[in-house]
Amino acid sequence: MSNAEYSEWPGAWERQVIRQLTYPHFFFRKAPPSPADLNKAQQLDQQELTQLNEHLAELVGRCTGLAEDSSATTIAKIKNELDHCYDTACGLGANLQEQKDALSMLNEVITSAVRRAMRDDDEHERLLLIKQESLRMRHLTRLNYPIVCDLLHSGPSIPKAELAAAMLCESDEAFTVALDVLDDNKRKFLAEEIDEIKEHQNDNGILFGIERKQKILHKRLLASHAIEEAETG
Repeated sequence: MSNAEYSEWPGAWERQVIRQLTYPHFFFRKAPPSPADLNKAQQLDQQELTQLNEHLAELVGRCTGLAEDSSATTIAKIKNELDHCYDTACGLGANLQEQKDALSMLNEVITSAVRRAMRDDDEHERLLLIKQESLRMRHLTRLNYPIVCDLLHSGPSIPKAELAAAMLCESDEAFTVALDVLDDNKRKFLAEEIDEIKEHQNDNGILFGIERKQKILHKRLLASHAIEEAETG
């Protein structure tokens, strides 16, 4: 299968097929993906792109029709949907800068509405909003890495059984960032699955790359364990 068959802007489903074709030694497959598999993945990505544009149009209508006296709860619900829509746009197989710009603009409008809906004396809620906005900015930075978008994909485009293989296909930097969106249980599962993949490798170059990622993962697990112990005792 030649690279010419790949999309210019591959989405989550196609990216997983590309990983399987580029790094077959990480995937326990009887046969590599076929042209039909690639075509199906591209169709799924296109369906999600269509759904995003439809959802975005619906959100624009809801934002423009928002009453001045709307409750903070109602506004926060729309903001959560905008955030989710933006996350989805980051992972889709297309140049969606216009959609992202529109979502960012709507998010600013909604965030201002949330502030207006707060009581003047509700300092706790204001501090909470500031904290949420800070966490959101960190999250947006992570979305620059396609593997993060794929791990958050609702499909999911990466089955649990292929989590370790997909993570091993990434650079050490992307691997490190992607660990942030996995909870401790998934990190422990990831460690076990990487051990199994490693057992089937005999190429020193591949083994060296796996061992680097194992060290990164081991440090993260130790740090999580230390935090857990500090919180419990």
